[in-house]
Amino acid sequence: DTAHVYDSTGIQNLETRPNKLAIIGGGNIGLEFAGLYSKLGSQVTVYEASSAILPREEEVVAKLAKEYMEEAGVTFVLGAKIEQVAAAGEQVAVTVNGETAIFDAVLYATGRVPNTADLGLENTAIELLENGAVKVDDYCETTVPGVYAVGDVNGGPQFTYTSLDDFRIVFGKLTGTGTYSLSQRKSIPTSVFITPVLSRVGLTEKEAKEAGYDYIANELPVANMPRAHVNNDLKGIFKVIVDKESKLVLGATLFGRNSEELINLIAMAIDNKIPYT
Repeated sequence: DTAHVYDSTGIQNLETRPNKLAIIGGGNIGLEFAGLYSKLGSQVTVYEASSAILPREEEVVAKLAKEYMEEAGVTFVLGAKIEQVAAAGEQVAVTVNGETAIFDAVLYATGRVPNTADLGLENTAIELLENGAVKVDDYCETTVPGVYAVGDVNGGPQFTYTSLDDFRIVFGKLTGTGTYSLSQRKSIPTSVFITPVLSRVGLTEKEAKEAGYDYIANELPVANMPRAHVNNDLKGIFKVIVDKESKLVLGATLFGRNSEELINLIAMAIDNKIPYT
């Protein structure tokens, strides 16, 4: 239990800005805080165990995001093996790949697990999955009738948007105003609030390939869009995956200004089976 080591909740309660911040994990949460604290003036180092950040996103987008963040002053250490995190006076010593660096604070951003261990659920009929998530049916109802589990705790995608959609399902079930269920869930757009914002809906090219689709992948740099020049913000790239035969959109990644709004148009096209033209 080392002081000055935080999760993504605890670090929001800091009263002073750390001059040097280490972030362990190069996923969505880690990068959002890296961008935030870098803008606030902290020297930020991100340690990522894999060979790339944002491993679930399009490779071209992940590389571009890393480039932009490095230009903003964020340092990345990829292939990082964390060997020790220990107190060093009023600071924290982080040993990675045999080398030790000193930081004012450390953020653990390696993902979250359902916080069910201390709930005493073993004394109830509520069943858990192997990863500790609460087992639910198509309406987010647990194995105890009348008890529901929504959000990260039921093992679904860890996004606010997914939790909100879980709520819609439970609300409809409890009030009798709807029959919407998990099996009817369509594509939920998500956003990572780095600069520029990274938004995605549906499949990436890798996922489409693994699913066996015969697809077309189109990329468009933001700098090629007239609106980007009007906004004087040329950073980013848009990528869309389309089924070759039906021309239906399988997925899209929008990395650019206002992507958190534009992605909803793509989601609408996917949900309503509007072909790509």
